[in-house]
Amino acid sequence: MRLLLLALLIGSSFALQLVHIQALWRHGDRAPLGTYKNDPNPESAWPVPFGELTNDGMEQQYKQGLKLKTAYIDRARFCNETFHVGDIHVRSTDMDRTLMSAYSNLAAFYSGSKTTHPAAKDWPSNWSPVPIHTVERSTDHLLNPNPECLRMDELEAEQVLHKKFAEFMLEQLPLLEELSEKSGTKITNFKGLRNFWDAVKIEKIHNMTIPAWMTEELFGKVENVIDQGEDYLAGSAGFGKPENTELIMLKGGQLLKETIDNFNSAKSGSRHPLYHAYSAHDTTVTAFLRALGAKQGVLGLKQPDFAALVVLELVVINGNDYYVRLLYSANAETPLKTFTQAISGCPQQVSQAWI
Repeated sequence: MRLLLLALLIGSSFALQLVHIQALWRHGDRAPLGTYKNDPNPESAWPVPFGELTNDGMEQQYKQGLKLKTAYIDRARFCNETFHVGDIHVRSTDMDRTLMSAYSNLAAFYSGSKTTHPAAKDWPSNWSPVPIHTVERSTDHLLNPNPECLRMDELEAEQVLHKKFAEFMLEQLPLLEELSEKSGTKITNFKGLRNFWDAVKIEKIHNMTIPAWMTEELFGKVENVIDQGEDYLAGSAGFGKPENTELIMLKGGQLLKETIDNFNSAKSGSRHPLYHAYSAHDTTVTAFLRALGAKQGVLGLKQPDFAALVVLELVVINGNDYYVRLLYSANAETPLKTFTQAISGCPQQVSQAWI
């Protein structure tokens, strides 16, 4: 039967079986990517260099790995508790924080694997090393939504130069000027605002010192601009411009294609991993959800939290009909919830007992 990106409300009379699972997650908590001139929190205030995974980020990913273990090893009995190299394939971007997130997640997922690590007394408890695959970031067209691509650059420039978006940014000039003066760093465009926002937002998460001039009101103004512009610049409809399908597919289409190819291989019965996992970034998660037509339904205008987790399940009903279910965990503290209805053309949901 043809693979359908469709969900069906399944009653108890149906014989339902998991065939394959795929997971995509954003890396865990990290230090800011950079700072601004008057930031009271220099890089030395952080326990790790800018952009690197924190201990909190490792713990977040470990919790997500336990969540996946509970669902697919303990309850569904789909994946083997003991690590077998042929059961899983893990791909990461070539960044420290995503590679370390993958190791942290898998340390939890295979924490019950007893015979796949040395018995040495000083070996980390129940840790089995699982291979993580990657490629150079600039040529990573699978998980890096911003690789070297001239056509993508052209389309992104068109989004920026669109009249109504340009007018919107012109309206933000007083805000940009205020932030430039107070931060000590000249902020002239959306990219500069986003970089400033990244630093302040993460410092707030970590309860670090925030300048008195960064009031909740000002924080909210910056957040509102980011929310309105982020999705649009990545191809979503906005500012009187329709959805840019080509840009969306350039950013997320390759991963969507691989996801479908993986499911088709699993359907064919060929030797294939039970589980594909992808460790990447917030922009990877949103690009993939846009390619599915599910970003708005899952996240609205917001961007994914640290350690946000997307799961796609391939299930077969009565040994014949194949369906896909989409699940999402917003962060390490929230459960996996069904969001299949958020996919364009998928108004209903699959009911299953292992979540």
